Amino acid sequence: MTSNQTLSECSAGQTSQITALKGDLETKMRLVNLGFHTHSIVKLVVARGRNLVVCVDGSRFAIDKEIAKSIQVAVLS
Repeated sequence: MTSNQTLSECSAGQTSQITALKGDLETKMRLVNLGFHTHSIVKLVVARGRNLVVCVDGSRFAIDKEIAKSIQVAVLS
């Protein structure tokens, strides 16, 4: 069973599928330009304080927890 939550609520090591991008247009466009698309698979590699390291489509990114709150996901594992 999958649960819907934001990427900021995931635990390190969890793999999820992006279901929606929220927030203002600038935030959404920035995420899309980095490769965050609906249905993309994203893995939370590590969470340290306000920063998250995520892997999406083979690329690693460090993002702020506030940005991660804009990314709705369905947890896969």
